[in-house]
Amino acid sequence: MLILFPFLAKAQFTISGKIINLYDKKPVAKASIFLSNTTVGGSSNDEGAFLLSDVKPGQYDMVISSVGYETLHKTLQVNQNLELSFVELTPKTVELNAVVVKPDPNWVQNYQMFKEEFFGRTPEAAQCKILNPEILDLHYDKATNELIASTVDYLEIENKALGYNLKYNLIEFKRNYRSGVLFYFGNTLYTPIKAKPSQQKKWYKARLRAYLGSSQHYFRSLLGNRLKDEGFNTMRLMRKPNPQRQPDSLIQAKLKHHRQSNLVNGRFNIQATDSLSYWAKQKQLPVSVDYLVTKPLRVDSLVKRTDVAGIFALSFNDILYIVYTRKADDGSLFNKPMNAPDHPTSLMNFNEQYAFFDANGIIINPSSIMCEGAWGVDRMAKMLPVDYDPKEVNTKP
Repeated sequence: MLILFPFLAKAQFTISGKIINLYDKKPVAKASIFLSNTTVGGSSNDEGAFLLSDVKPGQYDMVISSVGYETLHKTLQVNQNLELSFVELTPKTVELNAVVVKPDPNWVQNYQMFKEEFFGRTPEAAQCKILNPEILDLHYDKATNELIASTVDYLEIENKALGYNLKYNLIEFKRNYRSGVLFYFGNTLYTPIKAKPSQQKKWYKARLRAYLGSSQHYFRSLLGNRLKDEGFNTMRLMRKPNPQRQPDSLIQAKLKHHRQSNLVNGRFNIQATDSLSYWAKQKQLPVSVDYLVTKPLRVDSLVKRTDVAGIFALSFNDILYIVYTRKADDGSLFNKPMNAPDHPTSLMNFNEQYAFFDANGIIINPSSIMCEGAWGVDRMAKMLPVDYDPKEVNTKP
């Protein structure tokens, strides 16, 4: 597997086909076709035919859309040239219903919160702009302390930090401020911004900085058996319940009891006050304690083959503690173990038994993992297309 990968990484293929109407089988002209989260896109001609070139091996979500038709998603596994023959689009059924639009007095505030979570709080985020924010549907749920967002059309995004224009269809976005969990996904087409050669070189270098130490960099290095050469150190982190902390249900019950008995006939109950202080301190204790095993893990203990060519599986019983040794600590991970190295660190928690990824270094089932630390704070402002080539920094614009 590790010997074959360098050959596959250099190969590039084409995807061709013809877009037709599902019912009358007539060609659909000017349909938009792109591979989600890549720079590969195009449109159908008058006969409905299309051709996508320079496609790297991997698994992709091909998105096809046209005015008056339902958007079609098609999962493709690319390891050779693909001829899709006829791709059928379903005409939309138009229903005319009375719609009452009410202004949302909290929209501006919710939009500011959304931008911070979506782009992040990095210097790159300050150079990102949504050109059509009015299409965003935003809702903040006070009961759950959760911000929810979606769109019915593509967000037009300008990223002047990395030199891309993005078309982004936000399918789901949830930021829970109580649990601290952020989850979002969508379909993206990256288009490099045209500029003078001097500006292009600056963008090449900015993209390389964003790539180095990223999850995309890590998975590519993992598959190529080059973790150490590329500056990564992967260790085991064991997260156990804090033995000094009482169960949360008990803490809440004790706090409620002692708050109610704190005042007796208008006077402070000293014993209850002391107990209240004790249980308040219990609540402040961390729920878990981390134990770091500093011996590096072997690649063959992490990566497994699958029965699908070009798709690989990552599995681990504890938490992966991933350190990128070629940058100084960025402070993105709080409460580091005492024996942790002083470099940018990411924690990968597994929600499912396997996280599947392709040769481009992209997780196919993103809900299978949850990241903390450096990868946890990286947002859309620092995201690169899955077909990004770090060698572009050495090319001439």
